[in-house]
Amino acid sequence: MNKNNLNEIFAKTEALFAIYRNGLLEYSDEDFFYKSSPETWSLAQMYEHVCLSGKKFFLANTKRCMEQRNGQLGGEKNAAGENVFKYGGFPPMKFKVPAGLNALEIVGRDKSAYISEIEEIIISAKLMIEPLNQDPGEYKTLHPVLGWLNAAEWYQNLEMHTRHHLRQKEELENLAKNG
Repeated sequence: MNKNNLNEIFAKTEALFAIYRNGLLEYSDEDFFYKSSPETWSLAQMYEHVCLSGKKFFLANTKRCMEQRNGQLGGEKNAAGENVFKYGGFPPMKFKVPAGLNALEIVGRDKSAYISEIEEIIISAKLMIEPLNQDPGEYKTLHPVLGWLNAAEWYQNLEMHTRHHLRQKEELENLAKNG
C-alpha cells in the first residue's frame, strides 16, 4: 500500500472519529446509557466497542505485524476477508460477535472517557503511517472472521469497522431520543 493510500485511510479514520467525538458533545447522560432492550447496546456500549476494538484489536494487530510477533509470514484472507477488502467495507447488515469473543458484557463509561480514547486512537493511527510505509506486508496475524491480514490491512480495517458502526450509532441515537 503506498503512502497516499495510508494518508487517505488516516484522513477517513480521523473524519469518522470526529463524527463520534461530536456525538459525545450532544448526548445527555440518560441518552448515552439508554438501552431499548436487554439485547440492544446503549450508545455507551457501542462507543466502548468501537474504541476498545480500535486500540486493542485493529491498531494492536497493525503493530504486531510490523513487529513480526504473534503471527506468521504469509497466509490468506478467507472469502469474507476477500469480499470486505474488495468492496472496501462491511456489508450494510448487523453482525454478531463470534462465539468466544463476546464472553464479557461490554460496559460503557462516561462520555469524557471516550473523548480521550478517540484522541489516543487518532494519535496512534497517525504515528503508524510512516512505519507502515516501510513495512513489506508479508507478516500477518489472524483475524477471527476475515483470515490472515498484514499490517496495512489491519490499519485499513480500523477505518472500515469504525465506518460500519455509524449506522448502528444512528439507530441507537434514534432509540434513545424516542425511548
